[in-house]
Amino acid sequence: MSVVLIALLAVLTYASRALALVLMPHPPERIRVVLDRIPAPLFASLAALSLLEDGAIAGATTLTAAAGALLATPTRSLLWVLTGGLGGYVAGVLLIA
Repeated sequence: MSVVLIALLAVLTYASRALALVLMPHPPERIRVVLDRIPAPLFASLAALSLLEDGAIAGATTLTAAAGALLATPTRSLLWVLTGGLGGYVAGVLLIA
């Protein structure tokens, strides 16, 4: 994958999101309540799947990455959750390996 392709994909991703925020109307309150609850279960299911590898518990660095991401979930920001996961992984590598 080239840098140009990655940049193009990033522009398409963020441009479509920005246009959706600007052009689409706000959903009704009942739908917003449901949409606000989606990130937590989605994150939980992805995190649970990543903690198992071939039916066994994942390695220590994976567990520390998940713990770091879990600590950042109250921010409700994907950027901070990813940063927490990366920080947890780095801490796991430095402390365990």
